[in-house]
Amino acid sequence: MNQSITIDDIYQELKTIEQNMVTHEDLDALIDTVEIISNPKTMEGIHKSDMDIKEGRVKEISSVDDLISEL
Repeated sequence: MNQSITIDDIYQELKTIEQNMVTHEDLDALIDTVEIISNPKTMEGIHKSDMDIKEGRVKEISSVDDLISEL
């Protein structure tokens, strides 16, 4: 049986491939994530920040002046 492939078939296949491709942005985000979770000091800081939030040790910053006054 001779089955022909049309330009539309190829186009549809390429669109399917494109939808499943990983972008540079995806790879950059993945690399950033791996770097963060691989750094014990960074992860400790994130954990401490999470605990501060859970225990209510937060201040609302609504302006640049508020931020500067905290420094």
